[in-house]
Amino acid sequence: MDSRGALIASGLVLLSVLAGVWVRRLAETTPPPASTPPPGWARKAPAADAPDGSADGFLGVIVARQSVDLAPVIEGRVESVRVQVGERVSRGDIIATLDTRAMERELAIAEAELLEARADEQVATHEQEEARERLKRREQPQQRLTGAVSEEELATARYQERVATAKQERARAQVQQKEARVRQCRQRIEDATLVAPFDGLVASRLVDPGALVSSGRPIIHLLRAAGREVRFAIPEQRVLEVRVGQRVHVAVQGHEVTLGGQVHDLSPEVDVAARVLFGTASLEEPEGSPLPSGTVVRVSLVRESGNDGGVTAP
Repeated sequence: MDSRGALIASGLVLLSVLAGVWVRRLAETTPPPASTPPPGWARKAPAADAPDGSADGFLGVIVARQSVDLAPVIEGRVESVRVQVGERVSRGDIIATLDTRAMERELAIAEAELLEARADEQVATHEQEEARERLKRREQPQQRLTGAVSEEELATARYQERVATAKQERARAQVQQKEARVRQCRQRIEDATLVAPFDGLVASRLVDPGALVSSGRPIIHLLRAAGREVRFAIPEQRVLEVRVGQRVHVAVQGHEVTLGGQVHDLSPEVDVAARVLFGTASLEEPEGSPLPSGTVVRVSLVRESGNDGGVTAP
């Protein structure tokens, strides 16, 4: 399972738990005291839209649109981790490196063996050329007519030419094998450096320098810096109220802030345990004030002012 799938699965589990509690205890909930929102956040929904009037909306969780666990594809000891939790990185930035001293020694040996194999190939090529020239001279008609070359000598020349050709082909194969070995060593050294695949934020640092890590063990968990979305739970009795493309208001729990969004994905089946359907909506966050992933929110459907009934997508 990739990191995005793991994150989605974690969000769905959290939503299942929250939705189950919410369905059973919908009433008698006291909202927590409001706190001052960060600069740039709206304190209320846009005037052009209005909530649909449904009782508490839907429980949701903020998730990153993209996340990844950065892990080496080779085993080694961590030499450096160049980022801290919360740090912003750009695509291509070096995140962490493994100790490559043993790999570099292995590469030096492989390069030396490649030089030796190329020298052997040159020798084999010269021997093949010599054998071909000797055979060509032995096969000249005047040599055979005058009796200067016997049938046995001609057969020997042909045999030597075939042997020289086989040696040259074997030497060429050895060169190709050594070249592949050198490429493999260089690739291992390159794989020892982990770089950011996109502009993002460091969500967690899982390993420190000096640790011995195996292939696939995550070192850094990275979230895409731009964009968050909301995954929310819809009770099965209300699944027909929500449609793809529908506008929503997202209220941040514990804050008097409401953000806009739009439904872009609905699960094709109801969760059998929690009896809810899961949906995903985009989130219109103010620039420079991203919501932390995992934040619990309340999602309310929106209708345009002027509609005389029901909930419709803008």
